[in-house]
Amino acid sequence: MATYKEIICLANSTRTGGKCVAGITVDNREWFRPVSEEGQLSDEQIKYANGKLPELLDIIRIPYKKLQPTAYQPENVLISEEGWQYIGKWPKNKLDSLCDKPKEIFINQVIKDRITVEFFEKNRLKSSLLLIKPESIKLFRKDFRNKKKLRAIFVYNDLEYDFGVTDPIFCEKYAKEKEGFYKLDSKDVYLCISLAAPFYKDRCCYKLVASIIEG
Repeated sequence: MATYKEIICLANSTRTGGKCVAGITVDNREWFRPVSEEGQLSDEQIKYANGKLPELLDIIRIPYKKLQPTAYQPENVLISEEGWQYIGKWPKNKLDSLCDKPKEIFINQVIKDRITVEFFEKNRLKSSLLLIKPESIKLFRKDFRNKKKLRAIFVYNDLEYDFGVTDPIFCEKYAKEKEGFYKLDSKDVYLCISLAAPFYKDRCCYKLVASIIEG
């Protein structure tokens, strides 16, 4: 029998083989990352009864079987087969109330956009997801190995970060642009930062900008 949780959708990004959806629970403001047995989610698994797919800031009622934490993603929850239900929309003017306020984004190792798997053999993170409001941000579109990549260079708590972007809306938009730097017009910008599952080639968990929400 499924248990249910209502979340505010703050990440709806692409990942290898599917989608990654995550958010903060409405009742106790904790991070919640629904996953399947395979890890990634399919459109079929996350769509509403009317066939529409979740969007950022949707309030979603999600059925799940059990908690399924890992060392690098402690908020993982295994979904059940029941459909997801749209409840409403979280207002943008209340995003500040959801923001995390860490001193730094996860932990900074020698290469700041990733964490080695070896780190998790002795250490644990409270969460692999953060919602932050950067002090400044610019996007960088570049070509890399015949692929169009997008990165976010931003300042948070006086530290500069440079992470890959997996927000499908922004990736699609800037794929049409030339290589170079781009500033966002919005005064208020929020970033959902996610720590990905380990990449098999270098055994690192990459820090990614899973969503960009303009106020």
